[in-house]
Amino acid sequence: MFTFPLDPQALIRERTRQLTRLGIPAGIVARAAAGIDDMWGTGTGGWVPVWARHAERAERQGQLLLASLCWGAARFPALATPERQWAQERQLDCYLKAARHFPVRFQRLVLDVPHGTGTTPVPVHLFRRRGGTASEPRAVLLVSGGVDTWKMDLHRLLVASALATGLLVAAVDMPGTGESALPLTPDSESVLTGVVDLLRAHYGKPVGFFGLSFGGHWAAKLALLGRVDAAVDVGGPTGVTERSPGELMGMPHGMAGIIGNALGLGRLPDDETFADLFGRFSLRRQGLLARTGGAPLLAANGSDDQYIPRADVTGLGERADTTVWIVRGATHCAPEHFAPLVAAAWAWLTARLTPGRGTRLAENALLLALRPLLMAPGSAPP
Repeated sequence: MFTFPLDPQALIRERTRQLTRLGIPAGIVARAAAGIDDMWGTGTGGWVPVWARHAERAERQGQLLLASLCWGAARFPALATPERQWAQERQLDCYLKAARHFPVRFQRLVLDVPHGTGTTPVPVHLFRRRGGTASEPRAVLLVSGGVDTWKMDLHRLLVASALATGLLVAAVDMPGTGESALPLTPDSESVLTGVVDLLRAHYGKPVGFFGLSFGGHWAAKLALLGRVDAAVDVGGPTGVTERSPGELMGMPHGMAGIIGNALGLGRLPDDETFADLFGRFSLRRQGLLARTGGAPLLAANGSDDQYIPRADVTGLGERADTTVWIVRGATHCAPEHFAPLVAAAWAWLTARLTPGRGTRLAENALLLALRPLLMAPGSAPP
């Protein structure tokens, strides 16, 4: 793990919408921003100490979920320092203490997932509507965030997904992030498919995948491989387009350093090395874009993503059984219109995981509400 050049004020400005959407009040984000002057240090104005003060205050006031979210902000964007590793431990402790107040049924499991010649532990958080029996869901929805936003950070999305769809929602950290014991590699889908296989074997129901940001990469790959029954990729890098080393290394707000930490590197690589490592994830280079068959895939993103070329999403539309949504004027993962996007994506998923007249009608209705925000995928160059 390593630190890397990153302007804390630029980062928090760019992530303010995300932090508030995750559940941290705007006032706390503003006060944290005013107090931070150092990304990696441990002084009074350091990123971790400032967020830790807000987390500890929330703990003292009995606001354990808010404390967990603030500890999640403290460990952001990578576990590159001991203080951030400690903050993640505090995040988990507060989260589990808060769980008894969740508006859904919650369970934490640690699955032993096949890996290499042995297994790797994968913590899984399960969410389901109250009532009924947790062992009999209509279908299972596996959810993963990206390289810097992990399962506990996505609490609001996970709870809302369970309540809105009635599915059993299972949240995991993809390899290289969160509680994963493994680094990120181009074949990390083997761990995620291991989770899918265990969930399918246990519940005997269809399994879908919802991936945000880099998690969307795995959603697309699992759909192309036919390892899930349906998948949604929101803002995932897919490698449909070639990008120069300088362009990749120049992704804003320290993204190359964040990905480098997920890869398990010990220092920030040079442009060529990073381009080579990142290029190995290309689904085009892996021959998967020419593959026939697979599962239904929905690929969505904002038209003005600051990290991922638009063609990484629109290029998937050349594949049969792939739907593409581009949200006009939105940035990475379309946070500007996330609520209508995710509602329509839930409906799209449930119509495929649990097909029927009701789920088809819901899909049509929610797509009708989203449609004014969408642009034709080929209406402007990426």
